[in-house]
Amino acid sequence: MTKKLVVFDMDKTLITGNTWADFNTALGVSHEQDWNLYSAFSKNEITYDAWLVELHKLYKLGENKHTKEQVLDYLTQYELAEGAAKAVQQIATTGHDTLLLTGSFQMTADAVAFELGINDAIATTRCIFDDEGHLKELASAGNERQAKVVTLKTYCTEKNIDLADCIVVGDGVNMLGLFELVEDSVAFESSTEEVLAAASHLISSLHELPSLVEQLT
Repeated sequence: MTKKLVVFDMDKTLITGNTWADFNTALGVSHEQDWNLYSAFSKNEITYDAWLVELHKLYKLGENKHTKEQVLDYLTQYELAEGAAKAVQQIATTGHDTLLLTGSFQMTADAVAFELGINDAIATTRCIFDDEGHLKELASAGNERQAKVVTLKTYCTEKNIDLADCIVVGDGVNMLGLFELVEDSVAFESSTEEVLAAASHLISSLHELPSLVEQLT
C-alpha cells in the first residue's frame, strides 16, 4: 500500500454550511451585501483583496467590538457533514495522513480538525485581535484558489510528501487549483459543472470516500 495524504476542503465538504457567509452575518453584513460582494469577485469585477477591503468597511470594527470569545463562538457554530467522522476515522485507520486545507478561518479549521481527528489544519484566513482582545482585522493569504496551491506545496515540501501521493477532496471552485496540481481529485456529484469537469473522481457522499482511497493506494 502506498501511504497517501488525503486533503480535505472544509465548507460543504466536512461541514454543511458556508463559514464565510455565517461569519459575515454575525458581524452585521446583510445577506444582500454579502452576495453582492461575492458576486462581484466571482465575476472578476473586483480582486480578492478588494473584496476583503470592502468587507472590512462593512464590519466597522472601529465601532463594532467583537471579543475573541465571541468570534470563536461565531466560527464554531458548524454542523458536520453526514459521514464525515466515519470517513476520516476509516481513512486514518488504514494508515493514511489527513490534512484540512481551507480558504476559511483558522479557528473553525482547528475545531473541525480536532473533532474529526484530522492530523493538521491550515486555513488561509486568520482573525487578528488588538491588545484589548477585540477583533481588529482579517489576515489573508490572498485569493483562496492560488493560496491553497502554495500552501499544499509548502506543506508537502516540509513533510517530504510527493504531490503524486495526495488525494484532494472538495466541493468549491477554489479547489480547482488543487485539482490541477494533483493526480487524484475527488468532487461530489452535487458539485457545480466546472468542479465536476475538473475532478478525476466523483462520489455521492463521504460514505464512499474510504473505499475510493483504498482503490487509489
